[in-house]
Amino acid sequence: MAIDFTEKAKRYQAIDEIIASGRKLKWNQIISEMQNKYNLKTSRNTFFRDINDLQEKHNAPIDTDIENNGYFYTDPQYRLPRLFTDENAAKAAKLIKTLMDMVKGNPMYKEAQEVFESLSIENHDIALENIKINKKPDNDRIVFVGAPNREIPAETWRIIDKALQENRVITFEYKSNTDPEPKFRRVQPWQLIYNDGNWNLNALDIVKHAPRRYSLEKIKKLEITNDVFTLPDNYDFRKMTPGSFGCMCDDKYLDYKIHLHGYAARYAQNKIWGQNQTITKDTKRPGPDGDGIILSFRTNQLMCVQRWVWKWADEALPIEPKELVEDWKQKREKINKMKI
Repeated sequence: MAIDFTEKAKRYQAIDEIIASGRKLKWNQIISEMQNKYNLKTSRNTFFRDINDLQEKHNAPIDTDIENNGYFYTDPQYRLPRLFTDENAAKAAKLIKTLMDMVKGNPMYKEAQEVFESLSIENHDIALENIKINKKPDNDRIVFVGAPNREIPAETWRIIDKALQENRVITFEYKSNTDPEPKFRRVQPWQLIYNDGNWNLNALDIVKHAPRRYSLEKIKKLEITNDVFTLPDNYDFRKMTPGSFGCMCDDKYLDYKIHLHGYAARYAQNKIWGQNQTITKDTKRPGPDGDGIILSFRTNQLMCVQRWVWKWADEALPIEPKELVEDWKQKREKINKMKI
């Protein structure tokens, strides 16, 4: 189903353009012009409500003339902000809308969409088909792809949203990938993280007194408590790790050296993987095409780095630290023992 701008946004623009013309029209004249010129039908009550919203929500400097009660801007230079002014901006709107569609279900989605649409005051010269966002193939030229995730119950969103807003402790049962059975958790919810197509909760495990990340789809029997906590200054996950390996990290920082060649080497040179990153030519292991490099950096994302190195197969070789090298060797040994 196509998504069009709200009628309210269209009325706002029409009112703005009429008042900005400087003609000081009365309310009934403005309503008449809105219908005749903009094809927008509105009632007297709706018009006055829109004027009030423009004044309070958008700080529009609207006043009425003493002589004939005609509307005008006390600041002649004022114009209601427009997000879309041409076809390119309309394309940008489609991009933003597509991105928003990725995070439906989040309690902030509806509010964000309403704010977005209220700011998206359409220029009436733009053809409607350039503004609408639909599922036709010609509107799917830019897409965002993430790993498919399970649907998260609305009640989970509601409780976590409330807990985040009020800094309330929550409890739930959680079964991680290494747990044979679900375990009881009591945490301070700090932050929601959208990573690789999945929602994760960045929180403090109160029992272990350590930051942890929890996949929302695995949270069961979620409850909010009356216990309130103070949000620490260092709650932001982006300050917990300098790397590009997703939202998993631990407390231990290690120095890494990894040999790469071929496509892996070319790919690795375009990102920041950790602190103190350097890339040097690997003269000892030049690789089949002589393009071997040594990627060095420091990070606290051991598990993620282990998986990242292994996925490059024959184009990557771990050099340091020993935790990375031993993990790679163990995986290789298991593979060699597999019967194909």
